Amino acid sequence: MNRKFLLLISILIIAIGITGLFISSENDEKITSSLLTPKNEKEVTIILAQATSDLPSGTLLTHSEYAIKKIAVPESSELIKNDISETPNINSYLLKTNTLNGSYITKDMLVTPNSDEFNHLSLQKGYIVYKFTTKKQDDYLLNTLSVGDEISYQLRVLETDNKKGMEHGTIINTKNMSDRKKQSYSLNKIIPNMKVVRIKKYSADELSEKNSKNQKTEDMLTGYIAVTIKIEELDLIHIVEKTGDTFLTPNYKNDDSKRISTNLYDIIPKLRTARELRG
Repeated sequence: MNRKFLLLISILIIAIGITGLFISSENDEKITSSLLTPKNEKEVTIILAQATSDLPSGTLLTHSEYAIKKIAVPESSELIKNDISETPNINSYLLKTNTLNGSYITKDMLVTPNSDEFNHLSLQKGYIVYKFTTKKQDDYLLNTLSVGDEISYQLRVLETDNKKGMEHGTIINTKNMSDRKKQSYSLNKIIPNMKVVRIKKYSADELSEKNSKNQKTEDMLTGYIAVTIKIEELDLIHIVEKTGDTFLTPNYKNDDSKRISTNLYDIIPKLRTARELRG
């Protein structure tokens, strides 16, 4: 009797063990199948900006300091938090935090140039942001300048020798001088080394909004260039803007010249000799 009972118990235990093995095997197959079968998750396209070097807080971003890439990722991807699709062009934006080479630049780390926060963070004490409007003839500046470049504010006036007048023998005359023989234009640097912080070229809609229909093409406003200047330099702009023709000119690279004024005789010295011989 005891032997039969023990045999029955043994058979029952073996049967339970075999059943357990089959159930475990089926569960493992389901788990493996679940891991190997990709979910049909919707993908979204995002734009990422990645620092190409170590960037300190306060950096005014230029194209050389970050790389843009456009990729498709699943909706659950962690990369989505770095998406800057709303502002894909972050050139001239201010960086608020230190950023390591290869790190993603997110919208929370950026300050737009049109904000009060930008002016507060980017300006040194005693400086302001000043906007120079540009016309059709200045389009080359909008197309060639970059944020971080330096430009000069220059004044073109008519000069004439005045032997009885000023100590240095030069005075500024109006454009309607009657004595044409003594006329000579000079170009004078009023404010050198102004740093460009923003370049704006108007869109077609903005051009229609900013300009009247009957306006001459050469007088149409096409955009603006924003620079940083010292507060006291604002007075210089208001003084000279009615004195003669004013220009913005790009600064030459490696220009060590200290000259702040240039006239026609500096460019073509022979003209001075010719005029002197003619009396």
